[in-house]
Amino acid sequence: MSMDKEILESYKKAGKIAAYVRDGCKNIMKPGTKLVEIADWVEGEILRRGAEIAFPVNISINHVAAHYTPDWNDETELKEGDMVKIDVGVHVNGYIGDTARTYYIGTPTEEEKKMMEINKTVLKKAIEILRPGLKISEIGNLVGKIAEESGFKIIKNLTGHGLERFDLHSEPQILNFPNNSSYTLSEGQAIAIEPFVTNGSGLVNDTDQELIFSVFHPVATRNMDARKITQFGKERLGLPFAKRWIINGLKMSDVRFRLALRELKMRNGIYAYPVLSEVEGSKVSQFEHTILIFDKPIVTTLGEE
Repeated sequence: MSMDKEILESYKKAGKIAAYVRDGCKNIMKPGTKLVEIADWVEGEILRRGAEIAFPVNISINHVAAHYTPDWNDETELKEGDMVKIDVGVHVNGYIGDTARTYYIGTPTEEEKKMMEINKTVLKKAIEILRPGLKISEIGNLVGKIAEESGFKIIKNLTGHGLERFDLHSEPQILNFPNNSSYTLSEGQAIAIEPFVTNGSGLVNDTDQELIFSVFHPVATRNMDARKITQFGKERLGLPFAKRWIINGLKMSDVRFRLALRELKMRNGIYAYPVLSEVEGSKVSQFEHTILIFDKPIVTTLGEE
């Protein structure tokens, strides 16, 4: 499958901007920096550079693996010893660049440093074998082997994924451990490889905190705030949005938001992404790139190494 030149350029632009803001976070991250300051900079810079936000920036600290984005009134500040995952999504005309990088605030222990280096290595090695016709089981087999030999664990219930226009998690699901999937990659396909590494159990659980949402199937409701949220979600074409975007952008109080959310959940009119936490409370590292599958694959989110 070939790729239209305009589509290819959209993927490249989205990836370039995603890499820029991902790497640019190093200039604003220090003890005392509020998470909302990081989020405002990342999301603002995406828009300033002529792209759109594919999903609210995830800023997940230590044992939190994914789906944490600042709440509207979030006072959380970075502190020494924090392992911080910055996961950025950018789209241009619906074509997505999805990328992540782990930062450490202060000086990591030798174990923490090794964990992050292993994480970068498994991502690099996985990208090196990508080609049309590759069985995705080969990715999991390779990543799992390297992680096991290192003494660390891959988070097994977090996966890489395909990327389609306005679709962040299309087929295939790319497992980061040995598996028997027969799915093969096709020329021109866009995928995200994102191994998570931990010194804990290798699993994450849902928490009861929900800060990111999507509207896939709009439903009718008499609640005015629920209708506003639904309309906002429709305009996102299924892409995720943050609670703080609703509170701040639609001038909705937290109480009204919660009431509207309850109404939409009762009607299956909204999808929530619970914050994910390592089950033993151990630290988690994450690195991710978006790749276009060709005989010579294109990593659209390359930046600073």
